[in-house]
Amino acid sequence: MTAVTITVLLLVIGGFIAFAIALQLKEQARLERLRKVAALNNQLRQVRRYLDDMPPQYQPKDLRLWLFSRMITIYDQLLQLQPDPTLTRRRGHLAEEMTEFQTSKQKRRAKPINDELLIIEVKRLLESFKSFLVASHKEKTIAPDVANRYSKLFNFYHYKVNADYHAYLARKAFLSGQMRVAIDMYKEALSQLTPIKDAAEAQPTIQRYKDVLKEIEEDLALQQSEEEVTKSMTDQAENELDDEWSKFIEDSTFKAKKHF
Repeated sequence: MTAVTITVLLLVIGGFIAFAIALQLKEQARLERLRKVAALNNQLRQVRRYLDDMPPQYQPKDLRLWLFSRMITIYDQLLQLQPDPTLTRRRGHLAEEMTEFQTSKQKRRAKPINDELLIIEVKRLLESFKSFLVASHKEKTIAPDVANRYSKLFNFYHYKVNADYHAYLARKAFLSGQMRVAIDMYKEALSQLTPIKDAAEAQPTIQRYKDVLKEIEEDLALQQSEEEVTKSMTDQAENELDDEWSKFIEDSTFKAKKHF
């Protein structure tokens, strides 16, 4: 075998190996791109769930705006990997939704925490968000001070869910005239916040519950006082009526005897 033949064979073999390596690298790049697309789509669904399912009272305006901005960033990353008209349209709709929310002056209505199963669901959502927050901090997609503030806030929300449930029961009892039950439920709501009673985030809620509790206790005391006065007046009227009736009976008996 001549040197030329050997050289040609080596070139062919080398070219084949290079081609195989190129194909392998291309396939790895394709798989890596698909992996990134799947991960980003999972993040999209996750953030959308926080936006849609997290009760408004546990989602401050600045937090909701941050979630919107995270979704838009994820859409931008997806579009770099796979340009798609549908993704572009969805990103546009999301940007409009974010702008509308940002400029709106209307306060979002709180969702009543009126069921124990709902408490479990909301707590799972809050814990999931705390994990997402940690991941975002590591990825540097959120400022450290903001992440720390949200972390403290969601620690408060973890206890506030139970407190809100008992506050709901208290209000329901109050509206139905069950004052004592309402008092007990508000006291239970306050006890649910005991582990974080010194946290700055908990102070407004604790004070609000105390104020409402004080009002109900004062109303109940006034109601009891009025009932006692009414009862006293009723008893006095009944006693006076009994006295008059006794006098009438005595007078009637005396006159009957005298006539006899």
